[in-house]
Amino acid sequence: MLKIKKIKLLSSAFFCIFVGQAVAQQPAQTKYRSVDFADPTAVYSKAGIGAGTEGVDVFGSFAGYLGWQMKHQLTLEAKHDLDYYNLNYMVFNSRNNSGFLLDSTWSYDYKGQSVDKTAFGVIKKVPLKNKKITLYPAMKLGMMWGNNISTTTYLDVEMAARYAVSDLFWIGATPRYLYALKGANVKEFKGTVDIGYELAENVGIEAHLDENAEFWANFTLAF
Repeated sequence: MLKIKKIKLLSSAFFCIFVGQAVAQQPAQTKYRSVDFADPTAVYSKAGIGAGTEGVDVFGSFAGYLGWQMKHQLTLEAKHDLDYYNLNYMVFNSRNNSGFLLDSTWSYDYKGQSVDKTAFGVIKKVPLKNKKITLYPAMKLGMMWGNNISTTTYLDVEMAARYAVSDLFWIGATPRYLYALKGANVKEFKGTVDIGYELAENVGIEAHLDENAEFWANFTLAF
């Protein structure tokens, strides 16, 4: 087990070195950012593929305007070699940097049990000093159920943070806490360390390492 974790950590380290070298070689005048890949509230259509220690992921999003300052995005993800699926819908108000979230997951492996879950909540974009650092607090109320688990109502609190190292390169962290209000005994702290780089206009790559030393990287094409 220790050996496997070392391999995962080395994989993430090599990715960081690769991205760092790419940043160092990038001409100073280059400034793509037609899409902010670091921003979890950015609304745009995309398609992508990912791979890591848990298998292959594929995902796609459709986005558009609802009118006024309102935008929306529908995302479908097939995760871990098609083991489970996520369907996420977001409505975001670019005027006050806040939005609503609806997330649904099917056939998710929770402590050896296959469960489904759905959650509804809110998210806020909070730029800090010189807009280099941005926080994205989110809170959702959800329900989880399955054949061999009590129907559970839970609270999901997340605080993503992003730091723009340059126009193309970003780093961040995404701590998260889940707490059951009713049903199964769920009290879990989760989190990821995140890093990303914009390879070309509308083309990005990012990598993540979670609390269990699981590592994965995504390649995204925005359009």
